[in-house]
Amino acid sequence: MPPLSWTPHRPSDRLLLNMKRNPAIKAVIAALLLVAAYAGTAAAMMGIEDEKKLGEQIVAQIERQAVLVRDPEVVDYVASIGNRLLKNVRVKFFGYHFYVIKDDALNAFALPGGHIFVHTGLIEAIDSENELACVLAHEIAHVQGRHLARRMERMKRVNIVTMSAAILGLFLGKGEAGSAIFASSAALGASLSLKYSREDEEEADRRALEWICAAGYNPLGLVATLKKMQRYRWLGSDEIPGYLLTHPGTSERITYIEDMFRRRPCNKGKWTGKVEDEALDRIKVKIRVLSGDPAVLARKYRKRAKEHPDDIIAMYGLASSLLAAKNYKEAISAYQAIVARRPKNVLYKVDLAKALVAYGRYREALALLAPVRGKLGSAGKFVLARAMLESGKPGEALALLKKIEETWPDKAGLYFLLGRCYAAQERPGTAHYYFYKHYSLMGKMDAARYHKAMAVRHLPPGSKLLKDLEKEEDKGGKKGKGNGRRQG
Repeated sequence: MPPLSWTPHRPSDRLLLNMKRNPAIKAVIAALLLVAAYAGTAAAMMGIEDEKKLGEQIVAQIERQAVLVRDPEVVDYVASIGNRLLKNVRVKFFGYHFYVIKDDALNAFALPGGHIFVHTGLIEAIDSENELACVLAHEIAHVQGRHLARRMERMKRVNIVTMSAAILGLFLGKGEAGSAIFASSAALGASLSLKYSREDEEEADRRALEWICAAGYNPLGLVATLKKMQRYRWLGSDEIPGYLLTHPGTSERITYIEDMFRRRPCNKGKWTGKVEDEALDRIKVKIRVLSGDPAVLARKYRKRAKEHPDDIIAMYGLASSLLAAKNYKEAISAYQAIVARRPKNVLYKVDLAKALVAYGRYREALALLAPVRGKLGSAGKFVLARAMLESGKPGEALALLKKIEETWPDKAGLYFLLGRCYAAQERPGTAHYYFYKHYSLMGKMDAARYHKAMAVRHLPPGSKLLKDLEKEEDKGGKKGKGNGRRQG
């Protein structure tokens, strides 16, 4: 412990002092040491399996520290655009996963192993689905080009302490910009991945152009997004993370992308965006309601809806804000008015059903969604399953929930409903297993331990679920990654 009069002079001293002042910086060091461990043992470019493992470990750090949006429609929206693009990627090195981070930064980034993150600030800033598709295509192209692995391979020739100090200087130089909760991903990206070379950026843009065109989008959406980032940078906005300023040649990229499009135009004039961009507006409303004061938002949207009675998004914002404020009666009336105007839009029916379920009108929700069951996405299936369970149909509810178990973003909520379904079917062992999973993710360890003990008591010897619990014995039930604790 240095004396009180001690002043840090060496980079290592300043690093130690910063670690004491800001625990989040420890995550930076952890990530860097993790990368160093991989890079130090690598004789050539990191292998596919090692890249996957590294990506999973970094994602786990982000999930523990960041606030991820778990709303299924928001996550599904981003994933559906990404998967539409991926259909045109001939050879994929990884299975891709898409995440939404609750943060104001105009940012999207890719991690090793096919993990693509989009910040809510970027979704708020874009004007069309087309723009988001172009950004996702560019990030997918970095992963497919394995630019991250190439950077990591070079780490074995770089002094880790020097690099650590440089990364921390870059990260801390923007003060609170980018937020300390992104220390691990941001600092790692600054040194290894996001500080791409011009060649990397051009290769990613060329690859992205092909997939954007094949998917029916317009590549000029990427230009529009780059110009937005450039405009915010000129304004000195903290919504541009410091490490993004190291992206080389934004102006040059805009010029050559426009030139590529002139030489190889695609889908020119075909993109209307009318239906798609209403979907984007719905997502923006959901993000605002997740982040803001619902009472304040309700007043704002009520005024806008009064001034523009034909504005469906203003009506939707009002209904969603009222629901978040637990003003169920008025929210249901507002959603009913929207469904009357958009009778063929299943998503609005799902929102109405969600409000009905929240107010305890389960049979009405069931009657609303049952006729469109085949058109429901995961969010609709979850609401329908809950309506079924509350209407005395746990078997049907369980069948629906099992279909979405692998992809549902809010695992804690899903596990609780699964536990209730099994309990209603008088299957106590499995019910307690899922209640254990729920409370473990929520960080309520006393309740988790109780349900784990009950699950062990009731599950049959040799069952898969019992074996899963036995594997976790040494972990004390603490395997949660924040899926239930930090979410939007």
